[in-house]
Amino acid sequence: MTEQKNALAQLFAACWKDESLKARFMSDPKAVLAEYDMPVPDGIEVKVVENADDCVHITLPAAPTESVDLSDDELSHAAGGFGCFCATNSGFDAFISFC
Repeated sequence: MTEQKNALAQLFAACWKDESLKARFMSDPKAVLAEYDMPVPDGIEVKVVENADDCVHITLPAAPTESVDLSDDELSHAAGGFGCFCATNSGFDAFISFC
């Protein structure tokens, strides 16, 4: 998890410095993620959106595919597998997840 966080942090920093990389990341994220040692499994689509000072995107994870009743503790762990990097000054996090 830490390696993915570090790779994602490096990618974000590179995008902030290089507009052409940022444009490629937004248009072809799977290729750029693979370049940064974060290959995306086949069959998974990746979309990149950019937060702004006046607009923050929040990703709502998909509901579990099984219909089960989970305790609050189980629910708090249900969204595991996320890499997280704080990418804004507003305190919101950017998330990446490969299910």
